[in-house]
Amino acid sequence: MFDNLFSPLNLGQIELKNRIVYLAHRTNYARHGELTDQHIAYYKRRARGGCGLIIVGELSIHPNDRPWEKMIEAYPPGVVESYRRLTGAVHPYGAKLFANLIHHGFQSSGAITRQAIWGPSAVSDIVFGETAKAMEPEDIQEVIRAFAHAALLARQGGFDGIEIDMGPESLLRQFLSTLSNYRTDEYGGSLENRMRLCVEVINAVVHAVGTDFPLGINLCADEHFWGAITIDESREMAQRFEATGHIDFFNISVGTYYNLYLKMATMYTPPGQTVEYSRLMKQSVHAPVICGYQILSPQMAEGIIADHKADAAGFVRPLICDPDFPSKAAQSKTDTIRYCALDNEGCIGRVNQSKALACTQNSMVGFESSDGEEKVAPALHRKKTIVIGAGPAGLEAARIAKLRGHDVTLYDQEEKPGGQIRRMMGLPGRGGMARMIQNFHTALQVLNVPLKTGMEMTPEKVLDLNPDAVIIATGSRPATKPYPGQYGPAEVLNIFEVLEKRYPLGQKILLIDEHGGHYAAATAEMLVEDGRQVHMITSDLFIGIELANIGDLYYSRQRLLQKGVKFKTDIIVDAIEGKTVNCRDLYTNAPVCLDDYDTIVLAGPKQAQDRIYRQLKGQVKELYRAGDCVAPRNITMAVLEGRKAGERL
Repeated sequence: MFDNLFSPLNLGQIELKNRIVYLAHRTNYARHGELTDQHIAYYKRRARGGCGLIIVGELSIHPNDRPWEKMIEAYPPGVVESYRRLTGAVHPYGAKLFANLIHHGFQSSGAITRQAIWGPSAVSDIVFGETAKAMEPEDIQEVIRAFAHAALLARQGGFDGIEIDMGPESLLRQFLSTLSNYRTDEYGGSLENRMRLCVEVINAVVHAVGTDFPLGINLCADEHFWGAITIDESREMAQRFEATGHIDFFNISVGTYYNLYLKMATMYTPPGQTVEYSRLMKQSVHAPVICGYQILSPQMAEGIIADHKADAAGFVRPLICDPDFPSKAAQSKTDTIRYCALDNEGCIGRVNQSKALACTQNSMVGFESSDGEEKVAPALHRKKTIVIGAGPAGLEAARIAKLRGHDVTLYDQEEKPGGQIRRMMGLPGRGGMARMIQNFHTALQVLNVPLKTGMEMTPEKVLDLNPDAVIIATGSRPATKPYPGQYGPAEVLNIFEVLEKRYPLGQKILLIDEHGGHYAAATAEMLVEDGRQVHMITSDLFIGIELANIGDLYYSRQRLLQKGVKFKTDIIVDAIEGKTVNCRDLYTNAPVCLDDYDTIVLAGPKQAQDRIYRQLKGQVKELYRAGDCVAPRNITMAVLEGRKAGERL
């Protein structure tokens, strides 16, 4: 079924067992600059899942390069021993392991190193905002030596190859680009000069590790910004790099920190955003080309390779979400793959806040066992278990409880499972949420867990069933009348009421956003697509403030503004009277009266729906709750708590 994807591929003098590549990414699992047991268990689990190549990132090659705290220091001699523990854990599963070596240049922070950051020129990054020291000749030579030294330690530690990072976050890409390189010496100006540092790094690495050690490049094919690297220029770069005789593969990426919606792609970003770039690159070079980012399924990967648009497919989030993605595809069990929803909440959203990598759907991420297996401890005693609520917390609780051997039945008062996910998945740009519901539903079907929908459970019904254990996962609802005043559903609706189409909407709508995420932004987009005028106000610094960490801020705001949505920030709502919203300026306290709207929509706080939990306390043998009915939070926490509830039985 996937003959091309599961055919071997030679990178230099090594052979990959298949063409699935786990690309370098952040985990924030390092402690005090050291690779940890958590790293080893994490990568071992992906190797056990069947990928052909794992490229390990977060390797800091030099003490002055620390864009975030939890990097792995790739330069102390002692790192070799921890490398050997990692490579020794991965190799028994047949996966190869490459080290991604990077210096972040001015995309870093002196707040951590307490040193000036380095760059080709004295410019600042759009995100970090710290002006770099223009590198002097001795600094350049130090970086070259650092790459070579880190490469040697990687080989000594048992890695199978090296990837030199010239991608979106790298110092080397900054030298390649006229967007950031204003030098007038031999390292700036012409393409040959801008490539000089990269070529010198390549030569130094080869001198350190030998010509028999695979070496590749993560190359930014197009920066998608004015005056920056284009695909035509990067193709010429690739040809010149290949002409050195040392390059065994090219890994293609696009974008920079100027367009994080490309680097941190979400549901808004079309699938396969780098496919055309990898196709053009493959036409330009002889070395194998890896195409990654937004490849969502084995079918898509197979097609890319079969159509000669790339030689291998790179993944990150799909294998975070389901480590067994490769083995399931190899066994033609694609219907059992837990497909990534691309919501970025548990992965990109967490690491951007310097938190440990997790996954919205896969609550085991970061908690993998040391033997590379996903263990669910069997129950000592089989219990008749009722789970009430088929949202993310309830679905996961039922799954884990059943895996442990309990007799589980899942109930929900709505006709279809999914809870708040189901409400959101029909909104613009949120279609990926449907994959999440399908994944849970498929898992429960495989386990033969009865799902009884359209049934509102009461304490009497629960007690009549005489369960041994009950898990409450009834979620949350928007808070009732979060603002003082006299108003009703004729004038003021919460977002659930809008999505459920409970009441008619007027033509001109004021949406009060105290949520800051898709809950508000996607609803506003739906309303304006329905032909309504929408004006959003918030007390935050900007509309969509919670979307920044997950990479959706740019696209969401762009879409809303292009469709005519108007924004007003720094506004606090004090009271609502009918259709009149009495507000004040956050900073001056000057009164603001908004009274020119047909309907007011509230995207604000939620309240736990925990009534049945409180009614059952002391009435059943074991009682647990999970998710928003504990306290309204996000999907990642709901799933994690669902898992913990299932494990407590």
